[in-house]
Amino acid sequence: MSASAPTGDRPAAPSLATALRGGAARRRPRRDPDAPGTLAAVVPDRDALVDLGFAAVLCSIALVGMRTGFLGVEWVVAAWVGLLLGLLVGHLAGALRWMALTTFLVLTATYFLLGGPVAVRDNLLGGVVPTPQTFVDLATWAVTGWKKWLTLLPPVDARGAVVALPWLAGLLGGALTLGVARRWASIPLTALAPIALLAASIALGTSQPAALLVQGVGFAAVLVAWLVVRSHRTRPPVQNGAGRGVRLATGAALAVVALLAGTFAGPALPGTSATERREVVRTRLVPPLDVSQFASPLPGYRRYTEPNDAKLYDQVVLRVQGLPAGTPVRFATLDHYDGLVWGAADRSSDGVPFQQVGSRIAAAREGESAEVRVSVPDAGYVGNWLPTVGDPTRIEFSGPRADELADALWLNTETDTAVVQAGLLGGETYAMTAVLGPTPARELPKDLDVASGASTGVDTDFLDARIDAWTSRAEGGPWSKLRAFATAMRTEGTYTDGGTPNSFEKVYLPGHAVSRLTRFVGSSKLAGNDEQYAATLALVGQRLGIPTRVVMGATPQAGGDVRGKDVHAWVEVRLDDGTWYPLGAQTFVPSRDKTPSEQQLKTEEQKVGAQVPPPAGVSPPSVLQGPDQAQNATDLAKRKKNPFDVTAWPLWLQVLAGLVALAALVALYLVGMRWLKRRRRRKHVAAGPVPGRAAWVWRDLVAEARSLGVAVPRRVTRREQAHAIDAAVLEASLVPADEGAPAPAAALPDDVVTVSSVAGAVDAVVFGPGDGDPASTDALHEHAEAALTTMRSGVGRWTRVRSDADPRPLLVRRERTAPAGPWWRRVRVPSLPRRGGSDPTPA
Repeated sequence: MSASAPTGDRPAAPSLATALRGGAARRRPRRDPDAPGTLAAVVPDRDALVDLGFAAVLCSIALVGMRTGFLGVEWVVAAWVGLLLGLLVGHLAGALRWMALTTFLVLTATYFLLGGPVAVRDNLLGGVVPTPQTFVDLATWAVTGWKKWLTLLPPVDARGAVVALPWLAGLLGGALTLGVARRWASIPLTALAPIALLAASIALGTSQPAALLVQGVGFAAVLVAWLVVRSHRTRPPVQNGAGRGVRLATGAALAVVALLAGTFAGPALPGTSATERREVVRTRLVPPLDVSQFASPLPGYRRYTEPNDAKLYDQVVLRVQGLPAGTPVRFATLDHYDGLVWGAADRSSDGVPFQQVGSRIAAAREGESAEVRVSVPDAGYVGNWLPTVGDPTRIEFSGPRADELADALWLNTETDTAVVQAGLLGGETYAMTAVLGPTPARELPKDLDVASGASTGVDTDFLDARIDAWTSRAEGGPWSKLRAFATAMRTEGTYTDGGTPNSFEKVYLPGHAVSRLTRFVGSSKLAGNDEQYAATLALVGQRLGIPTRVVMGATPQAGGDVRGKDVHAWVEVRLDDGTWYPLGAQTFVPSRDKTPSEQQLKTEEQKVGAQVPPPAGVSPPSVLQGPDQAQNATDLAKRKKNPFDVTAWPLWLQVLAGLVALAALVALYLVGMRWLKRRRRRKHVAAGPVPGRAAWVWRDLVAEARSLGVAVPRRVTRREQAHAIDAAVLEASLVPADEGAPAPAAALPDDVVTVSSVAGAVDAVVFGPGDGDPASTDALHEHAEAALTTMRSGVGRWTRVRSDADPRPLLVRRERTAPAGPWWRRVRVPSLPRRGGSDPTPA
């Protein structure tokens, strides 16, 4: 079958592939002079400007929900710049009718190329040009950054790579909201993107609402107004424009009613009360930090005493500048006892977990603040517990390990305990701003309004005899008894750090497990140091029902130096108002010069037997470490690096591997889509009645033509659709003639398979007599495949790639021959098939 122009001499017919390429010279086809240019198409008209304004306001209101999750103004700039660029991309996608893949590629390029100067500014060249590390940060935070942000302590310091999140949210929110609005006229579809953005900002926010009235009432009012305006565009005027004012007035009245109803009824709705806890994603997310992996500092207290192998008693372990005199430095708050050790719990008694923080931290309370600078000398303080002061509001590291320490800084705001996973090794320096808390009491108050209800899951019956003996004369409640017990410990106990290896005091072992404390309190005279006294007093407080915890830290000397002898352990008790009152070590630990006597030891040995110290050179294992940990650590150090560990590769190799993997995924996607489409076409000609098979051959061919960019009309006959496709081929085959020359004629050669011939063959099968021959559908399928192959060979490579990536041919269904009604009228209830076979597929 052929088609030709009605006028002019007929030249040698070009092949269909040559015709689709635009002629032998591959010239660009002539543009319609009446068609608007590209510049005119992208200039927004009145309707586009209205949609742009509404989309900008709605997305801005939705992004307000991120306010409680960030600290600073950097995130506002990133979110707004992303929103403006997203609106621009959405407008261009709607005006130029971009495919979804094209829009995605433009958004991806915008995110990575401009994400450096706008959001991730740490590794830029000259402050503008992104580096490979910038692309890695942007890609990492776009995928896994959301979970990391949810595990950080809100509000998060809006500096660094975390700003990529509001930048991405604004970019995607603006592009989807305006792009959908300019591409489709559906009213429900218009509201989908802004509502999804609002829901995401609320769900990923904090338990503190960002702006109830703005996000609730304001968002609803603006959205209703926009939907009313868009609905007004699609409705024809009644009586030559009459009734338009009535509809606008009705829409305005509905918006006002919704605004008033939300204003007055909103505060009464569930979840709006300040006393109710707001459930968001981060409240249900358990932070991925197990603090039990870090050994408690209390079992290592003897490192700071004398004599000991570490020799830290007179050595400077910390230098603290800017701290008021008498203010302690906190190493760790130990609020959980498991029978072996006092350690830090993953969550405090109030359920507050350890959360990863940035350099700036939101203040939990008001009070006097101090600017403190801490330096760790070599061979000084070591460990994962970061020494802090009061309630930290800023922690900034400096030095060669600054990034390594700052990237994994965790803080519990209830216990004011900080952890650095990389650990302090000596030589680190960091600055800190903190709200100062109360200093440990040097004398026990007579009256103290303590809280109640504390209990421990460990059996501490061994304390009862000593509690009864020392608190029997105490008058008052639990605090009076705890005060009497602490006073008796200080006045009747003795102090020892274990003495020298040849001293009789070597039998007083370190540790504070139940077995060690049982021996400690069972002696006629207590003998130990801060470790045993603080651990025992905290357990006594819990035995009396008072919430207690142990704190290990130090009080700097006048010059700011912290030596080993300045390190102590004290106890904190909880008051009725929820605050914690510190009891200084001097209130319950006896003086260092009050040492046990050898005669006392002999008396104890006669009663309970001799205490056998561990063999020389063998230290008791840390309670939070397994006995094989040292061997395991040695094995890990000797283990060779895995060459398949991507994190150990150089940065350039990681980037190259990522690009290769991305290219492989794209190629796999294209090959997979082509295979699925071919399999679907083959499946349609192998099942069902013959007329239905033939009809599916035509539907699949039309779907492939549309994926190649051909505008095929809907709800017309197959012959009319085939005529449109052939006309597009003929128009592409026309070669522009010289000025004044007659228009050349073009025709399709007789030896190629045209779409019109396929349409005629399909009609012959569908409307032919009888049920048809199944063999004819196979021939018809081959006929259509030949037409599709010829059609694809005549387009450019980029057009073929776009067609291969287009998933729409996989989603094609029976075409409707009647105007589409509301969606609820098109819902079909599934029913059982009739006997005698399935119904024939309509043509």
